Amino acid sequence: MNTNGNGHALLAPGEGEVLEAAGSRLVIKIASPSQFVAEYTAPPHFAGPPLHVHPGFDETFLVIEGRLALTVRGEPAALTPGATAYVSGHVPHTFRNPAGEPARFLLICSPGGMEQYFRGIAVGDNELVAAIAERVGYRVVSDQPAEMKAPARRQSPRAGSRASAGRVGWGELQQCAVNARASRVAVRGISPI
Repeated sequence: MNTNGNGHALLAPGEGEVLEAAGSRLVIKIASPSQFVAEYTAPPHFAGPPLHVHPGFDETFLVIEGRLALTVRGEPAALTPGATAYVSGHVPHTFRNPAGEPARFLLICSPGGMEQYFRGIAVGDNELVAAIAERVGYRVVSDQPAEMKAPARRQSPRAGSRASAGRVGWGELQQCAVNARASRVAVRGISPI
């Protein structure tokens, strides 16, 4: 990643830090205190994280290829290429890839600082993941709604087992309830599932 001390970054196509996390591929494009931008590729039938909130940052999803299923406040939507969704971190939400092909999208988090979280997941550093989750207020609010669950598939090995090679899945994150505060949600270019 080419960065400069003047507060900007310039990347050529294909540049960025590559991470494999929870079965997904992330290419970190921007990692600054004010913004985190990653090109995120979710594999086919990726179940995604559980329904959650994280008041410490907001997310924007911009779909490049494939289809991304997003649930915000219990309302499911299908995002196709070109669609954009903004979700306040205070609002319960989740996403998944329901299709048989990868879904590629830009994930933008504001403010930044989430690169360490994804690095922690990629290397199986549960302490780092927990520290970042605590800092941003990441909390699971319930199981995913039935309409958002992926079809039954081979179960992933649990973190710490030989087969997992130290990777941590979304489900191993903090499991506690939270009362989410009302907040704005803007979703454009999507259709109901």
